[in-house]
Amino acid sequence: MPNILLTNHYEGLPLEILMHQIPSGYQLEVLEQATQECLLQKAGNADYFLVSGRLKITNEVLSKAKKLKMIQRTGVGTDVFDMKALKSKNIPLYVNQGVNAQSVAEHTILLILACLKRLTVINNNVKNGIWQKQEQGLSTFELHGKTVGLIGLGNIGKRVAEFLNAFGANVLYYDIFCTDTAGSISVQSVALEELFSRCDIISLHCPLTVQTKGIINKSSIEKMKDGVIIVNTARGALINTSDLLEGIKSKKVAFAGLDVYEEEPVNNAELFMQKNIITTPHIGGVSYDSFHAMMHRAVENIVLFESGKFDEIERYKYAY
Repeated sequence: MPNILLTNHYEGLPLEILMHQIPSGYQLEVLEQATQECLLQKAGNADYFLVSGRLKITNEVLSKAKKLKMIQRTGVGTDVFDMKALKSKNIPLYVNQGVNAQSVAEHTILLILACLKRLTVINNNVKNGIWQKQEQGLSTFELHGKTVGLIGLGNIGKRVAEFLNAFGANVLYYDIFCTDTAGSISVQSVALEELFSRCDIISLHCPLTVQTKGIINKSSIEKMKDGVIIVNTARGALINTSDLLEGIKSKKVAFAGLDVYEEEPVNNAELFMQKNIITTPHIGGVSYDSFHAMMHRAVENIVLFESGKFDEIERYKYAY
């Protein structure tokens, strides 16, 4: 019986949803705790890794997994993998390309609008008895007519661009890999320096690589407009947190919307103290709908692989 190891700890509704996707003839094993130690203990029994993206899949983990046939990512990020070790051991890796793009794109728009409308600040004011209609209203802005810069124009970036078009925003993007923007979206490709200088809002949708780590830093923030809004629903390490905090305090950055952080779970008291930073706990891609789809497609891939139906696997196989 093939053993599928979830490299995380699920309980309650998440585990229930996943369990409903496991067909008869397969065994699902879940970590008692989401720690590297537990992963190392369980790795040896696994025929398949179902990787949720929290724990690192290191060379040490892979060396323990003597039976491992294939790794299936529930999402798309590959920054948790030792890619050199995967390649040397010739272990195929599949990612769930585009599976949660709609959810992340919607969450991005939520954060952009919440920043423009000062939602959290005004919500707290009203609950504390501050009813200042004109004064508070005049501190908010419309998305229509704003220039929004997208760093990355993959599946998620393109959907964000579609939403922004509907709001009447002007969309610029920087993506060294994107060459095809055909379709209904209206976007303009620009150099990164131009994107920094022209945009009212900057939203991150690129993978975390050596080149993109810390792409939002003190130097790049200095090139931005005064009062810029920065939103990150991609990877936390794309932003240097201390430099962002400095930008918020100096009011160079008017507002920031963050769903991802350099370290997770985030425990940064100074960041939480800032009224002009809206935070959510890395849930952009985890709506009820997208979680169902992620678990279904991921398990379906494993079953197809086990059956030798490699040509029928629709999700993306990562090329090292």
